[in-house]
Amino acid sequence: MAVVKYTGIGALAGGVLAVLLYALGFGVEILNCACAIITCDCNREEALPGLWHGNSFVNIFLFCLIGGAIIGLVYGIYKRKMELDAEAARKAAENSEEARRQRELWAEEIRNEANAIYKTCKTNQDADKPLRSTTHKSSELMKEIVEELTRASELQGRVDAIANEVSLRGETK
Repeated sequence: MAVVKYTGIGALAGGVLAVLLYALGFGVEILNCACAIITCDCNREEALPGLWHGNSFVNIFLFCLIGGAIIGLVYGIYKRKMELDAEAARKAAENSEEARRQRELWAEEIRNEANAIYKTCKTNQDADKPLRSTTHKSSELMKEIVEELTRASELQGRVDAIANEVSLRGETK
């Protein structure tokens, strides 16, 4: 959209420039006529702008209009590229900030899970009385510890997979 906008603005500026050039030429020719009158060179009636031969105004107007449109097109492409680069930089900064926050959240979850495992183990250690039989409660306690460790390793695996996915996604952009 910016390219079309700047192309139109360039064409408009070219048209205005053509009219100004033609008006400037008209003024110069009026001065030439005045000089011809002052110097008594009265055979210069073709110098009046209304008597110019051919389509001089149309040629000047089209040339300036097309030139202005081309300049506007190039400027529009440049502006659009600048906007896209700025947007990409903004998204990259946003993604890196979001990834950092997500890593902090995952670290917090892992820390909380580790604390829960520690508390469970500490509670079991404090509550465990010396056993008369080595097989009496050790099986249940070992099963619970293994389950807690399994849950922690599953959570660590999910965190690693998500971290890899985020880093791969960051590399492709």
